[in-house]
Amino acid sequence: MQVESLNTGPESKLVDLRQALETMMQRIETGEDIMGQLERIDTLYQELAPTAPKMLLHYLERKSYTKALALLEDL
Repeated sequence: MQVESLNTGPESKLVDLRQALETMMQRIETGEDIMGQLERIDTLYQELAPTAPKMLLHYLERKSYTKALALLEDL
């Protein structure tokens, strides 16, 4: 049951956000299209806004994705 709660709660969305940011950074390095990742990041931002750490929200609002990823790695 604990696994199910992780898959639907805010922690899971933070994991999803981290994965989306990592994928976007990889795609930037290889010159691939990142529009899908940007849309996913924006969606997760909206879903996380009520509960996410304020600094993370600040970075996402400012499109400081490298800083947002670094913050997520420290959580």
